[in-house]
Amino acid sequence: MNPFIGYHLATSNNFPPYSQKLQEYWLAANGLFLRSHRRELEVCLQLTQTQVAGLQPLEPYFRLKVPKVPSLVIADIINAASINPQQEILFYLGVTNNQWWCHTPLQTASSTHVLSLESALDKSYTDGLLEIHSHGTLAAYPSSADNLEEKGKFRVFAIIGTLNIIPTIYTRIGIYNHFFDINPNQIFELPPQVKCSN
Repeated sequence: MNPFIGYHLATSNNFPPYSQKLQEYWLAANGLFLRSHRRELEVCLQLTQTQVAGLQPLEPYFRLKVPKVPSLVIADIINAASINPQQEILFYLGVTNNQWWCHTPLQTASSTHVLSLESALDKSYTDGLLEIHSHGTLAAYPSSADNLEEKGKFRVFAIIGTLNIIPTIYTRIGIYNHFFDINPNQIFELPPQVKCSN
């Protein structure tokens, strides 16, 4: 038995309550699904599509259990990232009492990477639901370095890019070793000048 991962067969259309596992794999009539949750977020996402006789189909979902990130917060992040677009910058965002907070950790950065100098035990990191970093004038799309750094976490990741023209934002959710693109409008109230890149 794996203490962190549960394995289930979808014999009913209704999910049982969440287990104490960090992630649950569900084999259903229409494919393989991954389900997980944290205080602010519940997700069930489809890993593969297939047909399995004798099981029930499942529907994927993404449920944000807190308000969306306000447009003012995103505008402030874009303004901060635009000060020096030749250097990436990292932000942690979280929710306390349904209010979003934004923290800029101590960091080292260049035009192609950014690294927090704060401990992984720092409260702003452990309580954060969302990590945002900038790509300056480059496209808002994850690099291979981003894929490596963001593996093993359960949170939402966003990238802001093309700051020299129209700012764009890319968003995905990481569930430990799986990544899924999500529409930025599912988690952000986007200012009108910001465009989605996925």
